[in-house]
Amino acid sequence: MEKKIECKLLKKVRQKKKLTPSELQEITQIAKEELKFLARNNIPLIPENYILWFEIFCYLHENGLELSDLEIMGLFKEKYPTVDNVEAVLLQVEDEDRELLKSVAQEIVTEIEKLIEVIVDHNNTLEEKENSFKEIRNRVADSSVKDLLGQVLEELCVIRQQNEELKNKLEEANQQIKKLTQELEQTKKEASIDFLTQVANRASFDRAITDMVNDFYRRNYPFALLMIDIDNFKKINDTYGHQAGDYVLRELARLLKSQLRARDIIARYGGEEFAILLPGVTFSQAIRVAERLRKSVEKHLFKYNDQVIPVTISVGVAMMRDGLDETALVEKADKALYLAKRSGKNQVKTDLDVELEE
Repeated sequence: MEKKIECKLLKKVRQKKKLTPSELQEITQIAKEELKFLARNNIPLIPENYILWFEIFCYLHENGLELSDLEIMGLFKEKYPTVDNVEAVLLQVEDEDRELLKSVAQEIVTEIEKLIEVIVDHNNTLEEKENSFKEIRNRVADSSVKDLLGQVLEELCVIRQQNEELKNKLEEANQQIKKLTQELEQTKKEASIDFLTQVANRASFDRAITDMVNDFYRRNYPFALLMIDIDNFKKINDTYGHQAGDYVLRELARLLKSQLRARDIIARYGGEEFAILLPGVTFSQAIRVAERLRKSVEKHLFKYNDQVIPVTISVGVAMMRDGLDETALVEKADKALYLAKRSGKNQVKTDLDVELEE
C-alpha cells in the first residue's frame, strides 16, 4: 500500500484546532531540522520552499524516520512528482501560510500570557511568605533560628528576583511576537508570487539571489543566472491583443518551470523578462539548460483563441564568480541578454561572449 506523506500537526492547525504546548515545541523542532537541511543543500530560504519542505520534515518527525538527504529529496519527489503538484500547493501558499503562522503565533502568545500569570501569582505568594517569615523572625529569640530564617528570606528574595527577570523576558518576547504578527499582516500586500504568471516575483528573486551570493562566498557553492526576454513582445501585444500577451506570459512561465529542477528558481523579473537561478551547476551545464529552454519555447505551440502565436526567447547566461555581487551578476547576465537580442534574437549568449565582443 502506497504511503501517504502528510503532516498531522499541519492538518490540525489548518482545521483551526488548538495546539498544546508540546505540539508548539514540535513545530519549532521540525522547523529547525528543515532549515538545517535547506541550508545544507543550498535550497533557497524563501517562503515557497519553507512550505513545500515543512510537510516532508513533519512527516519524518511524526513517523520517527531518520533518512539521508538523498532519501529526503526522494520523498519530496514522491510528494510532488510533477510541477503541477508543486503549483497546486504554491497557489494556496499566501493565505494558508499566513493563517498558519498567525495561528501558531497566537497559540504561543496565549501560552506566554498564561506563564506570566503563573509567575505573577507565584511572586505574590513568595512576597506573602517573606512578610510572614519576617514577622516570625522578629518574634523569635533564639539566634540560630533567626539566622536560619534570615537565610530562608534571602533565598526567597533571590527566587522572586529571578521570577521577575523571567517575567520581563517573557513580556518582551510576547511583544515581539505580537509585533511580528502585525508585520505579517502588513506584508500580505507584498506577495512572494507574481499574480499573473504564478512564479516568484521580483522581491522573492532579490532575496533568493542574495542568499545564493552569500552562500557562494561562505562555501564556494556555484550557481548561474539566466536572464530571459520574450522576443518581439510588443508586436505580440499589438497584433493579438494584451490578453493574448498575458496568455503568452502565463504559458511561458509554466513551460519554463516544467523544464527546471525543484530547487531551481524562476521569477518574473519585470514586464516580459524572467530570471532563473540554477544552483550547483557548471558554466557548460548552465549553457545547456539555457539552450534547452530556448528550443522548448521555439517548438512549443502557443495558441490563443484559435490563433497560433509565434514565440521565441533570447537568453543571457552569467556564472557567479569571485568579486561579483548581486548587482554585478545581474548586470553581466543582462549584457549577455542584450547581445543575444542584437545578434538576431532567439539565441543564447553568455557573459564570456560579451567580453569577447568588447
